[in-house]
Amino acid sequence: MNARPVLFAATLLLLPLAAPAAIKAKERNIIAEAEAALRNRDVDGALKALDELIEEQPENAAALFWRGRLFAEKKEYEKAITDLDDAIRLEPRNADAYSHRGFVRQKRGQVDEALADFNKALRRDPNNEFSLYCRGLLLGDRGQTRSALADLDAVVELNPNNADALQARGQVYMLRRDLGAARVDFERVVNLEPENAVAYAGLGSVHFLQGRFQDAVRSYSKALEFLPNDARTLAQRGYAYSGAGDVEKAGADFEAALKVDPKDGAALLGRGELRRMKKDWAAALVDYEAALQGAPDDFRALLGKAAVLYGSGEFSKAISAYEEVEKRYSEEPQPFNDHAWLLATATDDKARNGTRAVELATRACELTQWQNAAYVDTLAAAYAEVADFKNAVKMQELAVSLAGQEPPEVQADIQSRIALYEAKKPHREAMK
Repeated sequence: MNARPVLFAATLLLLPLAAPAAIKAKERNIIAEAEAALRNRDVDGALKALDELIEEQPENAAALFWRGRLFAEKKEYEKAITDLDDAIRLEPRNADAYSHRGFVRQKRGQVDEALADFNKALRRDPNNEFSLYCRGLLLGDRGQTRSALADLDAVVELNPNNADALQARGQVYMLRRDLGAARVDFERVVNLEPENAVAYAGLGSVHFLQGRFQDAVRSYSKALEFLPNDARTLAQRGYAYSGAGDVEKAGADFEAALKVDPKDGAALLGRGELRRMKKDWAAALVDYEAALQGAPDDFRALLGKAAVLYGSGEFSKAISAYEEVEKRYSEEPQPFNDHAWLLATATDDKARNGTRAVELATRACELTQWQNAAYVDTLAAAYAEVADFKNAVKMQELAVSLAGQEPPEVQADIQSRIALYEAKKPHREAMK
C-alpha cells in the first residue's frame, strides 16, 4: 500500500472549545447557536449566526476564532487565515487560535509556518491536544518519526480514546516498521470506531507486510464495506490477493480501482505487473508509462518498464531504461542485477557485454553484502560471458550456498549452472 505512506489530516471541528467566560449573554447565545449548527453539520447556519455577531462586534475574538474554524471547514482558507489572524491579534495568548491557524497553513502546504504556529500554541499550552496531534502529523510526514511519536504519545496520554491520534500513531509505527505496535493501535481504533475504514485499511497493510495475505484481504474487504469506491483500498486488496496467489481476483480489483480512478498509480502498477507476468508486453508497457505520467520517479514503474522492454526483446531500449533507473536509484541493487543479467545472458549477440555485466553484477552484490543468491548467480553468469570460468564456478557455488531458503526449483536451477561453467560454457536466457 505505496502505501507514500501517508498520514491523515485532522477533522477540524471535532475538538471542543469553550467560549471565554467574559462574553455577554447575547454573545453566548450566538456562539451556542453556532456550536449547535456545527453539531448538525450546518456550517452555513453557524456562519450566519457568527456573521451577525461580528457585524455588531467586529473585535469579538471568540466569534472571529469560531468563524475562522468554519471557513477552514469549508476550505475557504484565505478567509480562515484572516479571521484567525484577527483573533490572535486580539487575544495573543489564545493557544487554540494558533493551533487552528497552524492547521490551515498545514492544509495550504505552508509547512514551516504551520510548525511555527503549533510551537507557539504549545508554548502557551503544553497540553494543547489539537496542536500536539497536528504537529505529530506534520513531523511524521517529514519523516521525523521519533518526534512524531512523542507528540502522538502525548495526545493518547491526554485522551486514550482519541481515535485520530491512535490512527496516526499506527501509521507512524508503520513508517518505522514496528508492525506489532501499529497493529495494536489500528485494533484500538476499530474497537472505538467499528466503521472506521481507514483503520481497517491500516490493519490490512500490517497483515500484508507481515506476509499474512488472507488476513490482509479480510481487513481490506472490511474497509471496503464502508468505502466501497475507494480506489487505493481496492488496489491494496488486489496486491493482497496477488500475494495469496489469487491472480484473477487481484486483476479484478485493479480493474475496479481504475474504473474509480483511471490514474491511480498503485492500480496501474499492479495491473502492469500482472500483464508482465502473462508476457503481455505491450499492455504492460502502457500501464507502466501511465503510472510514470503521474509519478515520473516511481522506482517500480521505471524498473517495470525496463523489464518489459527486455522481455519483449527491445534490448537497446531496455539497456537505456536500466541505465536511467541506476542513475536515479544508485543505492538500489535490483536494476544493476537485472541489467547485468541482460548483458551477460541475452540471446542476441549484439546486446551482450560481459565486461560491463561483471561491473554491474559486482555492484549489486556489494549493495547486498554478498548475501543475495540471485545477484551472485548473475555475477557468475557475467564471469562466464567473459570466459573467466574459474570465477564463474566459484560464484555459482557461493550462490548455491546462499540459496538454502529459496524454493526447491530455484535451488535446482542455480545448482544446474555449476556443471555448465565447469564445461566452460556461458549461460543464455531470454530474461531472468
